[in-house]
Amino acid sequence: MKLLSRNLETIAARLGALIMQIFPAGRVPKPDPAKPLAVIWYYAKESARSQRLFIFLPGRRDRAADFARHGLINMAQRRVGDLDCVAVDATIGYYLDGSVADRIQREIVIPARAREYREIWLVGVSMGGLGAFFHERTFPGATDGLILLAPFLGDDRKLFADIDAAGGAVPWASAQPYRNVERNRATYQRDLWLFLGRLPFRQASARQIWVAYGDRDRLLPGIERLSTVLAPERVFRLPGGHTWDVWKSGFDEILKRITW
Repeated sequence: MKLLSRNLETIAARLGALIMQIFPAGRVPKPDPAKPLAVIWYYAKESARSQRLFIFLPGRRDRAADFARHGLINMAQRRVGDLDCVAVDATIGYYLDGSVADRIQREIVIPARAREYREIWLVGVSMGGLGAFFHERTFPGATDGLILLAPFLGDDRKLFADIDAAGGAVPWASAQPYRNVERNRATYQRDLWLFLGRLPFRQASARQIWVAYGDRDRLLPGIERLSTVLAPERVFRLPGGHTWDVWKSGFDEILKRITW
């Protein structure tokens, strides 16, 4: 009994640590639909709008201000001419209530198009990469491209095994009945891969999707399976883990490769 009690205590402690890791405060505040997304703007010009806009989406434990703190805003505006940037505080609550894609489109993309930005790109880090794909799935072609730094693409091992057994995401998706479920938390990973497996990434007319990640990233299972359906020249595998140093290096490499 004592051994069983100690085992249960160990399991409870690990479960509690996992919950605190996912939800640092023990809970996730539900976003208020009456309040706009919190954003931070970084304009290239003081008196006029620029021609291009980058929309930055943070990871699970990050906030909008982290993009400037880690130098990605300065890097983008140095590498890309005539660029405004907006960092969005799209925290995990917007994912859990299924509103992240709608809020980005309604509050950021549509007003940006009304301001006549010629190009709009989504830049997603970790969970923000998932948000970028959610937006692309719900509003296909609403932006001009996606730059994804170690995107989170799920952690369902059985799903990944099924994808591998089918020969990859494309043949797996083509063999599945099509579903367009956008807000089902129980099936979101499967629905995401149905979407990813049906996108013509490798065609000449494919969307501009660029990915960079570290070779020791904890999200490798999803990222490596995604890389098999992307144009290989748009995927950058770098030494390192799930860190800002890797994302910064990968971001710089991607910006240098795109013809602006």
